[in-house]
Amino acid sequence: MSAPPRNHDSDLTRRDELAVSGGALADVPWRIAAGAGVVVAGGDLLLHLLGGHLALPSDLSAGIMALFAVAGAGLMLRKQGSRAARWARRNPWRFAVLPGAATAILVFVLAVVAGSSGLIGGTFTALWHGAVAFGVTGLAGAAFAGRREDKSRPTGY
Repeated sequence: MSAPPRNHDSDLTRRDELAVSGGALADVPWRIAAGAGVVVAGGDLLLHLLGGHLALPSDLSAGIMALFAVAGAGLMLRKQGSRAARWARRNPWRFAVLPGAATAILVFVLAVVAGSSGLIGGTFTALWHGAVAFGVTGLAGAAFAGRREDKSRPTGY
């Protein structure tokens, strides 16, 4: 006896959703996202240098935030992709948890290790950077993903 197919997104557990979201990251336009991260980090560095001080952890945090925000939004705007990518486009706010969490984790580590903000300041910095990546990804998916979905392919998950 085989297990019944999962046709509804609500059938997925949170662990399944994170696994599918991780699979969807294989379809992310990483080169474009990395370019955006470098541009944002470089621009932030330039602004800090023009202001007369160096804040490298802050610059890198901004770059990490741009990297994951553009990566998540880029997946939402692509037409083709795997079943996991199609699931992500149908569930943009559920998928957006992964880029937001990844941003928050990396920024927290960077803020605590390389910054002088400590645990409280690092937590606050990580949370707002993660919230921005979550919001950009979710908004891009909610606004554009329905119009970009490839209707000719059967849906999975």
